[in-house]
Order: sequence, then structure tokens, then C-alpha cells
Amino acid sequence: MRTATILKPQEAQYMPLKLKGVLARLGIRQSEWAASIKQEGRGVDGKPLSLSAATQIMNWGVWPKLTSAESIKRQTEELLRRHDVDEVDIALVWEVDDADSARCAHPVNVHLGQQSGHLKPEIEPLEIEMLSPNAKKQFAILRDPFIDDVQSAADVFLSADQRYIREAMYSTAKHGGMLAVVGESGAGKTVLRRDLIDRVQRDSQLIVLIQPRLIDKGTMTAGGICEAIIGDLREGEKIPRSLEAKARKVESLLKDSSRAGNVHCLLLEEAHDLSIQTLKYLKRFWELEDGFKKLLSIVMVGQPELKMKLDERVHYEAREVIRRCEVAELAPLDRNLEEYLALKFKRIGKNVDELIAKDAYDAMRARLTRNKGAGKAVSMVYPLTVNNLVTSALNLAAEIGADKITADVIKEL
Repeated sequence: MRTATILKPQEAQYMPLKLKGVLARLGIRQSEWAASIKQEGRGVDGKPLSLSAATQIMNWGVWPKLTSAESIKRQTEELLRRHDVDEVDIALVWEVDDADSARCAHPVNVHLGQQSGHLKPEIEPLEIEMLSPNAKKQFAILRDPFIDDVQSAADVFLSADQRYIREAMYSTAKHGGMLAVVGESGAGKTVLRRDLIDRVQRDSQLIVLIQPRLIDKGTMTAGGICEAIIGDLREGEKIPRSLEAKARKVESLLKDSSRAGNVHCLLLEEAHDLSIQTLKYLKRFWELEDGFKKLLSIVMVGQPELKMKLDERVHYEAREVIRRCEVAELAPLDRNLEEYLALKFKRIGKNVDELIAKDAYDAMRARLTRNKGAGKAVSMVYPLTVNNLVTSALNLAAEIGADKITADVIKEL
């Protein structure tokens, strides 16, 4: 073991621990790890480990004088167990990570707190507006077509792509499998999730949807998923403390429910926030079975970051779950823009042709599309951005006295 003498970084050899990568995959920042370690010794007893001391341990293998390495390791391993990390992985966290060779670099394929450039908004969004009283009066609109606009299945606009994804979600819930539905913010993911819930409630098939209620999905663990399954299958059931006991309880409840004629689907919203470790655990839930019958299907709904997490080239360590998961991506409205707006205004008793000129549609597509050169273009013609654009256009048209939204009105926004 190294001596407790504190060395300056330039005097020590860079020796990043595998712990660094494990914490990053769990979404735990180095500062959060340091705060979880309580020091020992005169003057520091009970105080959290400083960030500088944590960095010395993590990157240089240099341990503090007052608090023993054994105490720091014990507290760290307890933290990892609370996040359901395998004992095999825990046993390796104090080894040097040979793959992490650059000083201050992130672990391979993990970029905590950073986003790839293509995940930034491609289109500068308009400020969100409400339909003005002046616009409502001029265009005889009694209620906003984009507020509480989906109140039944008939209000859900379905292009060919969206209809395929809708059926894929239902088929996965009913017949089994693992599906990830990916889309930009405002692309319609929440509407499709609500449609699935509504459809299951109306269906005569006994499909049980299990929906973890944890707000911060980034902190979700295998144990948390077990608790959600137990709670949804048997409300008020006592939750076992150990992960082993939770897993046994989950399997028992799923088998009993399945033999009663039910099928089960784990529906995970905001799944882009799930840690890679938790994604890896999903395979084990999916593999639960009673004879030849699978006990649990999985549907994940998330933003484009989820697609990146399900890219085997980026997260090879999660290949077992990635290779078993179908990814369905919500496409922009583009060619379906006219049909989409026709449905929205039909709901409030208005003919869209009375409000929007034919030349306005191409102007909307152009406004919500950015050319990236080399013949590449990125479209953001998604429901939420279209709703906002049309609301702003109606307000502007009323302000300038135009009787319709035209291409010129769109260009002025």
C-alpha cells in the first residue's frame, strides 16, 4: 500500500481507479462521492472528504493521512451496494483502470455532465405564447386548439410512422419484448405513452402496466424497479430489504399474476436518464420466465440521449441488453404537417383553410429546418414546435390585420 504522504500531481504517477468509471456510469459525480465519505481523526472526525483528497485518491492513488484507506473503501462499497452494483464489480473498483490513460479524462465512452454537439437544439425556438384575445376574436376561435388538445384516442394524430410505433408499443406490452421509443422533446412521446395506457384500460386483455414513479430516473436502481413491480402488483405489500429477497418476491408475484391470466409490461418514462448500470439490469428483468413464458416486457420512452445509450459502439458493456432492444424513433411531421393542423383545428370546429394559406406550410417547414451543409438538413417539425409556431403566427396575423397565416407572416416570426 502507498504511504499517506500527499504528493503533488506532477510528482505522482497517474493511476486512475476503476471506481471512476463505475461512479460515472451510475451518474454519481466525484464531489457527491466525496461528500458521502465521513472522515476520521482529530479535527476532521465526521466531516466529509474534501474534493481535493477525493481527486488524489481517484486519479493518483494517494490516500489521506488521518482517515484510513480501509474506512474510505468500506464506505464507498456500502454506497455502491445501495446502488445495486454487483459484488464482482465492487471487488474490482480499487484496481487501476488501464483504459483511462489521459490525465483528467473521462472514463472510456462516459462523458458525465457533457452532451454531444448534435444533441443541442438545432432550431432557435420561439418564445412560448398563448393565443391572444385579439387573435381569438379576429379568427372566431373560442378555445385554444393546442391547450388540452388530446382528451381521447380520437384526438391523437397518427402519421404512418407514429401508427407503426403505436402498434409496436401495444404489441410489446401484450406479447412481450423490449422496445425503446425515442424522440425529441415535443415529438409526441408522452401522447403515445398516454394512448398506450388508455388503450390497455379499454382492452379486454389483462395487461398490467408497471410504472415506476421515481421522479429522478437517473437514481433508479434494480432495487427500485423491484419495489415498483411489487407495489403495482400488490399494493401495500411489505417490501423486503435485501435485493435478493426483492428479486424473489418479484418473481413470485409475476408468476402468480401470469398464471391468473395477466401479462405484464414495465413502462419507463424519461428513460434517457437511466444509468448504464440500470439499463444492463433490465435484461435480467426481461429474462424472468415461468417455463417457456416470459413474465415481463419492457417499453422505454426517452429523448435522443436514450438512443446514444443504446448504441453498442458507445456502450459495449451494455451489449446484452442493446442487442435485445428494438429502437423506434419518432420522425418529424414534415409531409404530414397539413393533416396534423387540420385535425387540431377540426377539434374546435374550424376549417384549417380559413386560417392558414397554402403557401404557409412550406414556409413553416423552412422555418423549422436547418441546413447543415453537404446536403444534410435537420427538421424540427414536431407537434410542440408546430403548435408554438402557429400560435405565434395567429397572434402576429391578428396584430397586423391579416386574414390568414401566410408565408410572409411566418417569415416575419
